Amino acid sequence: MTGSYQSDRSLVTMLSRLAAGTGDVRARLAAALGRPELTVAYWLPDAERWVDPVGERSELDEAGPGVTVVSYRGDRVAALTHAEDLDREGPVMHVIALVLENERLRLALHSRLAEQQALRRIATAVAGQHPPDEVLELVAEEVARHLGGDSAMTARYDGPSLFTVVAEWSAAGIGHFPKGRQIRLGGPTALARVQRTGAPARVDSYEGMPGAYPAELRALGVRATVAAPIVVDGALWGAVAVASASTPFPPRAEARLGAFAELVAQAVANVDARIKLHQSRTRIVEAADAARRKIERDLHDGAQQRLVSLALSLAMLARTSESATAVAVKACADELQAALGELRELARGIHPAVLSERGLEAALQALAARSPVPVELDVEFDRRLPPAHEAALYFVAAEALTNVAKYAKATTAKVTLRVQGGQVEIAITDDGVGGAFASGGSGLRGLADRLDALGGTMAVESVAGIGTTVRAAVPTSEAQR
Repeated sequence: MTGSYQSDRSLVTMLSRLAAGTGDVRARLAAALGRPELTVAYWLPDAERWVDPVGERSELDEAGPGVTVVSYRGDRVAALTHAEDLDREGPVMHVIALVLENERLRLALHSRLAEQQALRRIATAVAGQHPPDEVLELVAEEVARHLGGDSAMTARYDGPSLFTVVAEWSAAGIGHFPKGRQIRLGGPTALARVQRTGAPARVDSYEGMPGAYPAELRALGVRATVAAPIVVDGALWGAVAVASASTPFPPRAEARLGAFAELVAQAVANVDARIKLHQSRTRIVEAADAARRKIERDLHDGAQQRLVSLALSLAMLARTSESATAVAVKACADELQAALGELRELARGIHPAVLSERGLEAALQALAARSPVPVELDVEFDRRLPPAHEAALYFVAAEALTNVAKYAKATTAKVTLRVQGGQVEIAITDDGVGGAFASGGSGLRGLADRLDALGGTMAVESVAGIGTTVRAAVPTSEAQR
């Protein structure tokens, strides 16, 4: 009895030193007990799962043979193998429980910090206005890794029992649904339940569930899923779902997924706001161009036609009048022709009819013909763009050539029009004095705003003594042959 007591005291002393040590707890515990085959798993109550010593999910069966569950102050802490002969009520087990509780707390803290860091990474991507695809793919990967899933997706609901995969992630060797695929829901799947209730949902087994979609899930090896709704502006937009190919997710996993879904909702709302802003700006530009075209048509069909008719009448009157009267009438006719010319120039400045009728190349040819500085045209473009896009490129060229004539002291200018990498690009180059700035005048600044509203760009390159190049581009996604 005394020997056993002394042995226990020695072991307690050894384990006490173990508790104060650092490094691999399993290895130190195995060495202290003389059991190199010892394994340890820790219970994380917040995550409702067992994890191994590095925090990865463990498939431990606590009721399995050879497993000893260790408790501390009435709560389970860890599970050991190859330790079933230890006295669960003795001082040795008490010290072991204390050591394991300290390590469990460290792992629990690490798990909580990992979740916060994952949320922070997503929040940073959302705040940084990263492309929506990038944010949604980041969410899919983060939630799958954090919940211990094998795959994840972000789904957008397109209608009753219908969704599209907008982002996905899967571990190596795991099957998945491709991005962009539209799927019809069938059976009481997690995504179907979220769409029906607007609340987080889970399915612990798809075995025997009817429907084509559950059958596809089974074929991909999916056993269980959890999903959480994405709510944007008070309406259900979609859901984030995570799948497991092995065991069901722990309790409350779908609720924890909700924090990630809220960030996805913010990302979608941000993107939606940017899209609506862009569409609004585009509509303003298009409405302004439509108004300009109407004014040009009204001038051409109304005031110009009346003035032309009046000029013809004056010419006829001059031919039939006495010489003194004819001279006065001819002077009036000349003034009228000058006014008519100014009106035509004004109409072209508002919106050239040739641009609407014959397209950008013909309008640029007309610009070059009127320029006091010789202009070379290099055009490789045979399609029509939306009217707002054509007008933007035309007015860039018109403003640039006007500046060449007024300020550049150039001998020649060149206008180049090309399709480059999904954009229509125009460049106006001169050999003048240079030193120009895009911010130097309201004309180019206003055109830069117009281009930006259409998803385009503008840049000015100007070197003193060498010349100036004005470049502008608009996307060709809406171009038509």
